[in-house]
Amino acid sequence: MDKLLDVSSYGICLFSLDVLQDFLKREKIRTKKLLQKLQKDKELYLATQREGIWLPFVKIDAYKYIIKIDGRDEPFDDEWVQKLEYGGFNLEIQDTLCVASIGMFYDFNVNDFSEYVTSYQTMDGNTNYKQFKYDIPSGKYLVTIKGYAHKTAGRRNPKYGFLFSLVKVDAFDGFKNPREDELYEFNVSWLTYSKEATVYWLPEEEGGGNKAWGNTEYRAVIQSDDGELCHIYMRFDKTASAQNTLTSKCRMDNTLHYKNQDDLIYSGAEYTIYEESRKNGKSLLQEVGRIVIA
Repeated sequence: MDKLLDVSSYGICLFSLDVLQDFLKREKIRTKKLLQKLQKDKELYLATQREGIWLPFVKIDAYKYIIKIDGRDEPFDDEWVQKLEYGGFNLEIQDTLCVASIGMFYDFNVNDFSEYVTSYQTMDGNTNYKQFKYDIPSGKYLVTIKGYAHKTAGRRNPKYGFLFSLVKVDAFDGFKNPREDELYEFNVSWLTYSKEATVYWLPEEEGGGNKAWGNTEYRAVIQSDDGELCHIYMRFDKTASAQNTLTSKCRMDNTLHYKNQDDLIYSGAEYTIYEESRKNGKSLLQEVGRIVIA
């Protein structure tokens, strides 16, 4: 039976409870608001990555995800498509590995991890799982994260999962920070329903200019074939945001869920893009370029 992790808190983390507790004792950290503490104290957070204390990855949609450990669970079969893979993250394990919703760090309680599975009942009688625990030999590991989407997955059928591979090492040599958003995109559902596209900006003197310059995201408006204005969201890769040219590569999505996504965002579609403003209660559109969907 698949392990379905409820991730209503938009993030997942991997850690070994004994390793984490030893770190907290050493650093004299007594607060239960661990997530808040690690978000505010950058040096402390980076120390957890350097030493392999915990491995968080966030900004993923609030769905239930199938969780698998390579060599412990059955791999994803041919009905699933791999969407992402990032490796080389430090993690030290002492006997057991916890895979948990990052929301359990809002108000951290050791007792919540006393069992191999932590769950709760919803009002309608369903069981949601907040963490799973695995027996793993103690040691230092490099972790690879792979994200999968079922071939039928989409907005109305969120079937996604993650596979974690562990490679044992004698010592850590540097570290990677999974919170470097310009390098890592863990939101497997976004990679499934968004589309690759190219933006061709108008020159600045014509009201355009490269909106990706110095930015990683941008919101604009396009017009559908039936005249409806639709808001789109674009994420640029780090190359696009670092180069001041009139062409940018991005992934894009219709943010307001157009009545039929496939009628709006499909391979080969091309739209004029506008910036929208309001004056005296009226919508004003300024053309800034055009977008072509790959």
